[in-house]
Amino acid sequence: MTKIAGPFAGMKVADARKSVIEYLETEGKIHQIVEKEQEVPVSERGKNPVEIILLKEWYVRQTHIQDRIRELAKEIEFHPPRNKQFLLDWMENISIDWPISRRRWYHTEIPIWYADEGTKVICAPSGEYVQPWRQSPPENSEVLDRETREVLGLYGDMKDDLGGIVGEQKVFDTWMDSSNSNLFVSGYLTEMDTFEKAFPTAIRPQGKEIVRTWLYYTLLKSALLLDKPGFKHVWIDGLGMDPWGRKMSKSLGNGIDADSVLECGAGGRTGSWRVKGPEKSVQLKANKIGSECFRLWKACDAQVGDDFHINPEEIESKYFGVLTKLFNVARFASQFEVPQNLDSLPENLSVEDRWILAEFAETMDKVESAWTNLDIYTATQALKTFGTGILPSHWLEMSKSRLYDGDTNAAWTIHRIVRDLMSALSPVCPFFTHHISSTLYEQSAVDVREFPNRTPDDGQLRKLTNEIEEFNGSTWRKKKDSGLSLNAPISGITIPEELSEFNSILTQMHKLE
Repeated sequence: MTKIAGPFAGMKVADARKSVIEYLETEGKIHQIVEKEQEVPVSERGKNPVEIILLKEWYVRQTHIQDRIRELAKEIEFHPPRNKQFLLDWMENISIDWPISRRRWYHTEIPIWYADEGTKVICAPSGEYVQPWRQSPPENSEVLDRETREVLGLYGDMKDDLGGIVGEQKVFDTWMDSSNSNLFVSGYLTEMDTFEKAFPTAIRPQGKEIVRTWLYYTLLKSALLLDKPGFKHVWIDGLGMDPWGRKMSKSLGNGIDADSVLECGAGGRTGSWRVKGPEKSVQLKANKIGSECFRLWKACDAQVGDDFHINPEEIESKYFGVLTKLFNVARFASQFEVPQNLDSLPENLSVEDRWILAEFAETMDKVESAWTNLDIYTATQALKTFGTGILPSHWLEMSKSRLYDGDTNAAWTIHRIVRDLMSALSPVCPFFTHHISSTLYEQSAVDVREFPNRTPDDGQLRKLTNEIEEFNGSTWRKKKDSGLSLNAPISGITIPEELSEFNSILTQMHKLE
């Protein structure tokens, strides 16, 4: 309790409540005591009751500009669009201005001093970091009248007449700093030529739980300073959930340390995590994950904006094998000499090469469209499906003998696809794609500045993809059911009429008799 509490000053709240009741009973001022249930707000982490204490703080005006922020937000493209509602719902509840000062030990100091018994304020010059609680104002600080906010002059010229100087001991709210992020990266006040080209900032990626703070205060500050939307795109993701569907947090003790997941498999280290549940804990284990597998999992496992379960065992089982399969495709390609010019289409491509290049062209159309729309899920899923599906399972099986026989068109096809596939996947798996592309093609996929040009498309051939997959699958099943190896000859199988153009390669591939 503070000195305002009089004889109860210095007591803790719970003790003061008892003492107040005792005092009132002694004075005969209690008519009756009735026990009632009351909802008391508590802090999220400590679960301690929230006590409201009236103190003087610094504020930024915000209630007057809510309608304008809504108008500016219409110029921003939200990903996914539905998550814009988190912002609008929060703004509906704003009824006071933004308190930006805090009474903490560590944070950015408020660059203010008080003079003439608090009637004047001294503001530090722009761009100079100060600690008012232990430093005097710089000579070129401005002196303002606290009521009118009129600039009265410079501190260096007026310091002899200002009397005692008291430095501000409060610090800024965390979000007062964080809401500068888009201005800072765009060059505001430091590189104004760049800023004019770069603002509004291209994208803000963040989680939905801090829409009410980081996103909102950033948009507020951009509106107050510049009357502009803070971003062109806002990308709002979901929350990481534990096996019971609860968000992972320190207070619940159900989180998994990200570093331990990223390091799983490095130097032979394995991972083991105990996740605390509402009634019991579970033990999760994995042998190999790493940063690339982790990023691939996050890109593929959930649409942007959806909550997602974090389970290292599933991350390893689902996605480490994907990287292994893509690596094996590239390693297989490395056996064959890279053609001189991968950007020039060879003449007389075989039908299977034209087919897989058409499928790749459609995949890359989908990927480029997805990347353009910041749809990481669709882009990565398309690359994963192609790179672990029809490419190795069907085209490579068709073309292996040609590749081993030195067919340059087959070599061109596999190297062109691997090179461009690595470029398209590099935003998700930069280390993986850098290693493969720089090893095979002496240029890192990470350094590619334009999306790869398309390989030739052929809609008629793409229409046959399902038939090709079905025919290959049924042929392999018949061999298995007959106890034959996949390389063994087989008779009694007829190639469908619609696949007549593939008759020669399918006969050779399956050793049909």
